[in-house]
Amino acid sequence: MTEASASTVPPTTATGARGAKTARPKRPLRELLPRGARAGVTLAVSAALVAADFVQFGVTGWAFIGLVLCPVLVLLTAIDLEHRLLPNRIVLPAALAVIAVVAAAQPHHLVAHLAAGVALGGFFFASAAFFPGSIGMGDAKLGLLLGVALGSKTIPAVEIALLGVLVVALGMIATQGVAARKKAIAFGPFLALGAILGFFLG
Repeated sequence: MTEASASTVPPTTATGARGAKTARPKRPLRELLPRGARAGVTLAVSAALVAADFVQFGVTGWAFIGLVLCPVLVLLTAIDLEHRLLPNRIVLPAALAVIAVVAAAQPHHLVAHLAAGVALGGFFFASAAFFPGSIGMGDAKLGLLLGVALGSKTIPAVEIALLGVLVVALGMIATQGVAARKKAIAFGPFLALGAILGFFLG
């Protein structure tokens, strides 16, 4: 497995073509982390989301899921926008951490959350495997994280992500013409946005 998220797609389809076929050398995680102003923005947005999480949901199991999920999604967005990668070394430990939180705080929902993670991750994995260029393996692993975190709110989150991709794709085609069809869009940030909105509003 590679660490590449083919989280980039042609505007008219879901993404990840470059990472789907070509293994990339593993880079030290410190080289992928945002620096300078990007690091400041990443920390500020993460802190704001965590504060909003506990204000809205109080000291609850759901809030502790958000404590893990929101900062991770902000960090992954920063990395994916700059490097077109969704590192396994962040996504998979985050998924395990979320599972642990759900098991401890909401054990009666654990099966549903696991099922959502397997369903979304499996669907993305099948899309990447059988339709190369449609989505990346990094996005499939991110789908697992989103499913185990959001449970029943997973579908609305994905719908928001797909709507966002569609709007951006249509905007690119409208402004750049048919040539925009060959350009790639990072899908990870849209999944992250959909998940955060689904977490708070779903």
